[in-house]
Amino acid sequence: MFMCCLSVISSIPDSKFPCSPLTREEIENHLSTKTPYRVRQNLNEEPITFEDCQPRRIWSVIRHGTRNPGKKDIKKIKKVLGKHQGKILNNPDVQMCQKELEKMKSWYFKAQPEQEKFLVPIGEDELIELAERLQKRFPALLTEDYSQKHYLFKYTATQRTLKSAESFCTGLFGRHKLSQVLYPSPVHKDPILRFYKLCTRWKNEVDKNPEATVEVDKFIETSPLIEELLKEVRGVTQIKDLSFDDVSLMYKVCGYETAWNKYGEHSPWCNVFRTTQSLQVFEFIEDLDYYYIDGYGFEITHKQACPAIKDLFEHLEPTSTHPNATFYFTHSGTVLKLLSHLGLYKDDFVLTHNDFDKKRKFETSKIDAFASNIQFVLYECDDGEPKVLTMHQEKVVTIPGCPEDSLCKLSTLKNIFKESLECDFDGICQLNQSEESS
Repeated sequence: MFMCCLSVISSIPDSKFPCSPLTREEIENHLSTKTPYRVRQNLNEEPITFEDCQPRRIWSVIRHGTRNPGKKDIKKIKKVLGKHQGKILNNPDVQMCQKELEKMKSWYFKAQPEQEKFLVPIGEDELIELAERLQKRFPALLTEDYSQKHYLFKYTATQRTLKSAESFCTGLFGRHKLSQVLYPSPVHKDPILRFYKLCTRWKNEVDKNPEATVEVDKFIETSPLIEELLKEVRGVTQIKDLSFDDVSLMYKVCGYETAWNKYGEHSPWCNVFRTTQSLQVFEFIEDLDYYYIDGYGFEITHKQACPAIKDLFEHLEPTSTHPNATFYFTHSGTVLKLLSHLGLYKDDFVLTHNDFDKKRKFETSKIDAFASNIQFVLYECDDGEPKVLTMHQEKVVTIPGCPEDSLCKLSTLKNIFKESLECDFDGICQLNQSEESS
């Protein structure tokens, strides 16, 4: 649709309006779960060593890299933003600078519906480079020689996690050894990698429950920040009837296209936003949504992650017969639920629609970027006490109850997660007969 709009534009009139003051860095830091991993990666590749201790085992959960949107979003972006592109370029009063108008004129959305949620090239790079850095930090543990006895790689039944796993293995072993790597058959409702797909109670009480989005709805319906945002974007585009959904779609495309483009400029749709606050408004909406669906909003949401925790300890046990290096490639929902189960990034208040101005730890732009990852590394020490290092996005983090920025005794971690190790998943997740029949 948008191509027909462009065909009537012979030239773009000179603009005297200034460009958006937002820098690429400002934009990239407020894209919620569409944040490219390059913003969060740790480029310090020095080996992580502790006196009298040697790394022996690693267990890791990794979100897939940067991807395409879903099919519905791809179709909507092409149709709705194609129409708005034509309106912008045909209106001489649009408050965008010449450079922004030129970029808007050349814009077209590359993703096709049949490529929905596919990993994109930059997503492959994210996983390759992550593997290379981890290998440099733990060279004795993550060897360049693949062995099924030493390595376990597992992904869900999706293209984006399969390609993420293959890219990660490319970083470890090189492309010429990829054919040697064996993977278990992928499962869509994997009990470890996507436990929430099997949790009936969570689906009913949270995921499909309108109450879970109440705080998001209240913020959108009552906050004066929404009206400020709409006024800003309507003024820039000179499209007076722009809806909130339209502007939300612009933010979404801003995120995807900026994440896709590592070396070039941000998406032309980012230019409709003139203040950092506008990006932060959408970021806050995303944080509210994920807080209740995947985070601390409901106890069952993070409590159901116990199968992953149980699997973690089975693999970290010094006498375990499991492979020494375990890497699971999964999704945002798994990473956020697991982080919450671990007690990380928990604020001392319940996040509500009134908390836009509050400083918070639960910020999806910071904790759930594309390719976000969690590592647990077991160290065997000369004192005979096995200890564990925990890392999130390649940085050392402290599990509540463990020593700050250091190794934590395996026995201490087991005590902290004693209930998780027992893990009555069916008891947590299954509705009883009276609930099912009601």
